[in-house]
Amino acid sequence: MPYFSIRTSQTLEASAVTALTRKASAFAAELLGKPESYVMTSLQPGSAMTFAGSHEPAAFIEVRSIGLAEAHCSAFAEKISAFIHLQLGIDPNRVFIDFTDLPPSRFAWNGKTFA
Repeated sequence: MPYFSIRTSQTLEASAVTALTRKASAFAAELLGKPESYVMTSLQPGSAMTFAGSHEPAAFIEVRSIGLAEAHCSAFAEKISAFIHLQLGIDPNRVFIDFTDLPPSRFAWNGKTFA
């Protein structure tokens, strides 16, 4: 049920994309305390992006999950920014993160909603 998406201006080789989506899957599962069997990751490297009027490397992260408590978002932001810095070398001050708590009735898998 968690969805962890990375959109970045960084370009990556195909093998690096595969490796990073695997790392992101394990990272998101651990971060959110959800089974990795429910985690979906997405990586869109090479996106045309500006941040603060600059084309320096940047990233936009989306984290969507059922039960994503607002109280945890600040700590999650720090950990996600560190993960992106470690994996892509992007400074945390060039990363935006969008957290979305999904109601179980508005999220489905295998032809059924979670509510």
